[in-house]
Amino acid sequence: MTTPMKIALVTAFPPGQQSLNEYGLHLAMGLAQNTNVSEVVIIADRLPEKLAELDLGPKIRVLRVWNFNDPFASISVLRALLASKVDGVLWNLQTASFGDKEIPAALGLLTPALTRLFGMPSGVIAHNLISGIDLESTLLKGQKSRQKVVAFGGAMITRALLSASYLTVTLRSYFDDVRADYPKSNIHLVPHGTFDTQKLDLIPIKDRPKRIVTMGKFGTYKRLETLLSAFESLRRNPKFADYELVIGGTDHPGTPGYLRDLAATHSDTKSIVFHGYVAEDDIPAFFSSARMSVFDYSATTGSSGVLHQTACYGSVPVFPNIGDFVDVCRDEGLMGANYLPNDADDMSRAMSDLLIDTARAESIAASNRSAAMGMPFSEVIDFHVAQFRTLQRTPPTSAVVKATL
Repeated sequence: MTTPMKIALVTAFPPGQQSLNEYGLHLAMGLAQNTNVSEVVIIADRLPEKLAELDLGPKIRVLRVWNFNDPFASISVLRALLASKVDGVLWNLQTASFGDKEIPAALGLLTPALTRLFGMPSGVIAHNLISGIDLESTLLKGQKSRQKVVAFGGAMITRALLSASYLTVTLRSYFDDVRADYPKSNIHLVPHGTFDTQKLDLIPIKDRPKRIVTMGKFGTYKRLETLLSAFESLRRNPKFADYELVIGGTDHPGTPGYLRDLAATHSDTKSIVFHGYVAEDDIPAFFSSARMSVFDYSATTGSSGVLHQTACYGSVPVFPNIGDFVDVCRDEGLMGANYLPNDADDMSRAMSDLLIDTARAESIAASNRSAAMGMPFSEVIDFHVAQFRTLQRTPPTSAVVKATL
């Protein structure tokens, strides 16, 4: 009989609201439920205000040790990992996990490579890679020199992430690109997974409230101007005059005040609701009470967790047929209505077509739900536990420990 392992999980974590915190929560709960894991130590981001920690049971312990945009976050994380004496470290990362400024973001992403120098088996879940992001659609739009610097840094970070014991990506396009550049790398394609694959009794589309939803961190490549314009156009049709649009989510860290300003502009429009942050427990109701979920994106930066939630709870997705949306639909069998990016008229057309054709909407919802049922999150957890089972901790080099800490 094998001895259960003590696993550390480095991630943004609720009740914080940084990107990937919900995914981190599901990783933590999944690891804790695995019989091969004795304890899960969460190495998490510090909260901006005093909030009560979630009660997740005796197998999960949360240590909040690093701040967003802190260039010394890696030192804090390493110290916490060394003190915890874990058997392995799982990193839940995207390009801006440690900050939305280049230096702290890059330094934080170098940390998984350092854990190898301390003898700790380390696995990385990379939700996106710089090489797969259209930088012209981010806050770096028009800044060609900075884009070149970021692209170069991104290549270096990819090499550093590959220095971990193993690396997983959620999209085949990322896998193919990395394998082409680094054919001997220990990289694996592990899909995003679906958190809730229980056989829920979902309300048919035609019986749901006349509600359209969207959710995300808005202000960069995820914006709302096109959607708001398309929604206003949609409601001019008497068939859709009584629909409401519910906007869930927060500002992107790089665009503070974005949602506040939009809410002020549309304060007199009762059919547009700025819901704010959607807590994990509220996500099923948020999507299952809506007929449609719209993605006002000009670019993509990885497999969309919101798209998977939309599929899981039977809301019909409407998204531009670009980038990672194409990859996810191809690789995972998800479907939706498409529109031309940044084109409000075409978005309105895509929305109205599906709202009228309820039979097609029900077919898409059922197909997506079926696809979601085939990607249980437990299989993602089983993969990572199996990886750590094959890895062994090695003694750290004393010179490395002294130089780093």
